Amino acid sequence: MVTAQQSFKISFYQSTVTIEAGRGAGDEQLRIDRTSGEVKAASTLADKTGGLSGAPQRTITAHGIVGMINLQRGAYMILITGREAVGTVGTSTVYRVSETKIVKVAADNRVVPGFDAVDEATYLRLLESALAVKSFFFSYDMDLTNTLQQQQQQQMKENSGESSDLYKTANDEFFFNRYLAEPLMAAARTSQKAGAFVQPMIHGFFACKQVAIRGTVFNYVVITRRGRKRQGTRYFSRGADEEGNVSNFAETEQIVDFAAANASTPDGRLAGVQMSYVQVRGSIPVQWAQVINMRYVPNLKVEVDASRERFNKHMARMVDMYSEVVAVNLVNKVKYEKPMGDAFAKLSAEFNSPHYHYTHFDFHKECSKMRWDRISILLDELAEYNTRFGYFKTKHDATEQQHLQTGVVRTNCMDCLDRTNVVQSELARAVLTRQLRETGVFSDTDAIAIFPELQSMLRNVWADNADAVSCAYSGTGALKTDFTRTGKRTKMGALQDGRNSVERYVRGNFFDGERQDAIDLLLGAYRVKPDSASPFADEQTLEARALVGTVYVCLFMLFYAFFYPRGGRWFSLSNVVFTSSWVAVLALVFSAVKASHTAELLNWPRLVANPNRPAVQHANAALTLPLLDRLLSTPEKKAALRSDDITKAWPADKKLA
Repeated sequence: MVTAQQSFKISFYQSTVTIEAGRGAGDEQLRIDRTSGEVKAASTLADKTGGLSGAPQRTITAHGIVGMINLQRGAYMILITGREAVGTVGTSTVYRVSETKIVKVAADNRVVPGFDAVDEATYLRLLESALAVKSFFFSYDMDLTNTLQQQQQQQMKENSGESSDLYKTANDEFFFNRYLAEPLMAAARTSQKAGAFVQPMIHGFFACKQVAIRGTVFNYVVITRRGRKRQGTRYFSRGADEEGNVSNFAETEQIVDFAAANASTPDGRLAGVQMSYVQVRGSIPVQWAQVINMRYVPNLKVEVDASRERFNKHMARMVDMYSEVVAVNLVNKVKYEKPMGDAFAKLSAEFNSPHYHYTHFDFHKECSKMRWDRISILLDELAEYNTRFGYFKTKHDATEQQHLQTGVVRTNCMDCLDRTNVVQSELARAVLTRQLRETGVFSDTDAIAIFPELQSMLRNVWADNADAVSCAYSGTGALKTDFTRTGKRTKMGALQDGRNSVERYVRGNFFDGERQDAIDLLLGAYRVKPDSASPFADEQTLEARALVGTVYVCLFMLFYAFFYPRGGRWFSLSNVVFTSSWVAVLALVFSAVKASHTAELLNWPRLVANPNRPAVQHANAALTLPLLDRLLSTPEKKAALRSDDITKAWPADKKLA
């Protein structure tokens, strides 16, 4: 496998940008045309010096190249300018991206009109927000996008003479920056060594902890890889698309690593041994949505008959990837979530494959009143499958596999976050116990619970994993992590869950539309087309603007009543009446928004149209006030209003009454 680069020098000339590797790529160099944005590999001296004159205008060093993207002003390059080593797998170091930089590649003399420049600034802000999360990971000499089992299968091919670059063997589902890296990959295909400039990254979670048990030392690693093909936020990305890709799809791998440099065993018997266990999660693979409407529980839409092909494509892909699949559905069997459970069960019964199995465990019913020990009912039901599927076991850099994992448990709830996290952590714990017993680290009667430090570490790693996945999808930490961290449900944990639930409500209705835009731009679901209409045009009606203004007035009056209460006391009759009146007005405003103005006043995505967004409603569609329209409309609408129409509607000699 060809190792990716660890350092780059990017030099800006008048018409060209050059990228040189610190080591490992031989004489290869990438050159970017600052006018067209085309990327080419240059290997000969003539290719590397042609067209360059004088010293570069500026030079930047970077740890890696995320990729390139075209906006209104042309091409931009995204660089990894900060990294943090977070652990190892075998002898390979894994880094977290701690800082990125977006650099304009297009020639400095390329300008765009005023309103396009505003859009350009918005695109850059969206990209920066998407890249600011601390959940991107990469390695220079290990393919993080693939499991250990998949990596060894690839290694066996390379031992037969088929060595390849990291990006060529990367798992397309988890190669998170694939869209951004496309220009670099196109250049790499024309040169033998230029592939070392392409750095695959994953988005999700990585943790590496050292464990010592009775003289045996190993690394415990958890990796979560989030899928890129149907990514988004909680209420704007649900279910399966036409290709069978599901929202919030993620693969989590637990690794017991005796091949790490710090690992040791008393007799050396386990030296170089690596064991891994893989689980997956993903949204229920049907066509469904939760439509935001300012209610705490949004409207649920489920299209069962239209979902059959999507379901079959998704499950067929799962079987192809993992050989055998057990789908564990954790949603409620009654009330709001019942249609989801019924749809999943119906389509599962119709899916004709001996390698697919389905079970439904009503998590909230079975574990109600904090009876979390009842998760053991599900674990007992899955024990047969887990035993048959096994886990992957090999020796680092060996060509023979001692064990293969032959199936996977696919877990879901509504969000594939909180209930899913609890079940996955318990499954991982059960398999780890089995692995340590079978390797002799544990005796046949040992359990994780008798090693307090190991138990505490496991709980915290899985709780951190839960928070990382939850923050990426919902914007908040996970619920129920008090159980994951302590092994029991607590009242303080329930209070924290309440806080997170309220924050999820606020984010889902008033902030996640912009976050969805940032994800769509980063992953290429939306591609900027120069000279096209602005996707950020304000669509608020006059009625909606009036409602927003009323909210500000109400809030001002309530703050005034709090700091300067009438009668000098908060609970004086006059102050209570005054405050209650403005609260009533505020309630009426929110009622009006819920009834008619969710399309304008809630935070919907702008870049990729959401099919569930309601149409804008005009309370007085027949009423036309051209002069007000001209004063309050967006610049695009102002330009569309002809002066003769305004004159006709409001003649110059017309007098006010």
